[in-house]
Amino acid sequence: MKAIRTLHYRPFSLRLALTLALALSVAPSVRANVFASNIKINGGITNITLAPGTNVAISYILNEPASAGVAIKVFAGASTIRTIIITNGPGTARGTNTFVWDGKTDGGGDPPGGTYSVSITAASQGYPVWTKTTDDNNPGNYSYEPMGIAVDRNTSSPYYGRVFVANAWDNSGDPTTPLNGNLPGIQLLNADGSYADGGGFSTGGVGWSGGNASPWKIRVSEDDFVYVADVSAWGDIYRFDGALSSNSMLHVFSETNAAEYWTGLDVVGRGTNTVLWAADNVGALGISMFGVQPDGTFDASAPAQVVDMSTNAPPYAVGVDRTGAIYTLSYILDTGVDRMRVFRFPPYNSIINSNMPETNADWEVPPSADNGGGHGIAIDPTGTYVAAAFRGYQPAFSFVDGNLQIYSAADGSPVTNLDLGIGYTNRWTSDPFQHQDLAVDWDAVGNVYYTDEVPGCWRAFSPPGTNQATTVALAKLQVGGAVVAPYIVSISVSGGMVVIHFTAGSSDTASMFTLLSSSVAQTGYSPESSAVITGSGGSFQATVPVNGPVRFYRIMRGSTVLPHITGLSVSSGIALISFTGSASDPASAFTLLSSGSVAAKPSPAAGALITQVSPGSFQASVAAAAQSQFYRIQR
Repeated sequence: MKAIRTLHYRPFSLRLALTLALALSVAPSVRANVFASNIKINGGITNITLAPGTNVAISYILNEPASAGVAIKVFAGASTIRTIIITNGPGTARGTNTFVWDGKTDGGGDPPGGTYSVSITAASQGYPVWTKTTDDNNPGNYSYEPMGIAVDRNTSSPYYGRVFVANAWDNSGDPTTPLNGNLPGIQLLNADGSYADGGGFSTGGVGWSGGNASPWKIRVSEDDFVYVADVSAWGDIYRFDGALSSNSMLHVFSETNAAEYWTGLDVVGRGTNTVLWAADNVGALGISMFGVQPDGTFDASAPAQVVDMSTNAPPYAVGVDRTGAIYTLSYILDTGVDRMRVFRFPPYNSIINSNMPETNADWEVPPSADNGGGHGIAIDPTGTYVAAAFRGYQPAFSFVDGNLQIYSAADGSPVTNLDLGIGYTNRWTSDPFQHQDLAVDWDAVGNVYYTDEVPGCWRAFSPPGTNQATTVALAKLQVGGAVVAPYIVSISVSGGMVVIHFTAGSSDTASMFTLLSSSVAQTGYSPESSAVITGSGGSFQATVPVNGPVRFYRIMRGSTVLPHITGLSVSSGIALISFTGSASDPASAFTLLSSGSVAAKPSPAAGALITQVSPGSFQASVAAAAQSQFYRIQR
């Protein structure tokens, strides 16, 4: 049983049912809650080639049961060649579902040669009210001190739907709960609460100090970077890839001024247009914004103050909607303090404001008995709702009336309360009505996620109403005929942009390719997140900003860098295999396979050790066989 902590702690049928068809034809709305993520084709997320009529395994994760069914479609452009409807049972369950497509069209024949995509549309009958869809007792929902939470909303990412939770206390000494949520660092979870591929936990290579402050709040940018704050150092911020791999870590914001204490952050935009918004809870800077520098960092010494809250109470968190409107809340612990609690300010315009900060809010939420200790704030992707997490008031040594409130983004009027006076049974606390809510975020389809410190868990809630959501698999299917490898035919620089022309198959689409680059010719190639690829009919163009005096480029089919063996030698009875991958890949992403002949099916090489030499460069070592041996590297 977990004691209540206080502030001073620090320490997928072919038959189409009419009702389902109607449900799946409803236009998407803000009330979407069930969705598919982690879509894999034959177990992977890279493009595959297959003969017509070949079976294909399609797997996906549902964040909750698809009570109105699932539709799996195989299509090319606007033409759908196969639709499979699953009304109930396997294929519609929460968690991982797998369906094997027989490779046939709706008419029962083989599809013509070409490139095809797969989509999953999940639908739900929904709920009459806001409803909790997670289980507090699920191991993946546990976090001892859950100071931060964020959800990847990038539908073009392999990490779409991934939930990131920050635990800021070392509880690893508790033998009764040997879970990832006891370790100071970041939990990586699928949308159903299961651990993500790779173990479900990472420090990202940062020595988080814990102490209720490190790691702190989390946000995921539009271009898939995960930003994690550390307020033990006044608000330092680190950036990672979606796997939280240590070789992707970049210290993007280094605060050295103790007079400023950046407790809240939001990250808006992508690439060179990324903007960091930060709330200063101690100094006089209120809410400030920082533009990204060429190296991906933000200059902590050059804040542009956009909101001045000196006449109220300092801001503790900040969120910015798609129009640029700014939302914040204050950390007020005393019920007697006559100060506003939640605010929305207009989009900031430096010209209209003469570079001076805004002081007048569009609306404010006044003091009441249910909004003390404002700790986290987030706006749903449609800009309809604002979610605010409150730790509660602190009349003595413990907090009371902590809760999660949903407000209208239009005027700040209350929409619902998710846990004030509501008990949630779990194994971590004896008081199911006690809550201290710390952090909040939304997914791409309108579910809200928040953390509750008392039981030490995170929860997801669905808004009311019927709904559906469609997710398209990243991997493409090349059916029949040979796949034409991409071939670079020219490269030029104009107006600070690198322009790369290349050819590929006439039925290929631009979305099938990824531009890779490296500072050296031999190794270290990684995806260019800011690249734009256009074209069709076999002729394509990739454009990307100039990056340094010398740069080498490759065009890759798919979105994952395939391993490539670059060297093989034998020394002192040990076979050494050098190979390359993505610069963001950890060594654990690969397996060495071996066989006694080229034609034989390879199997994992016993005793093999794979190490990282440098980002994107790896070496596998294994005892050399007494006879000829053939090796492969498998991701």
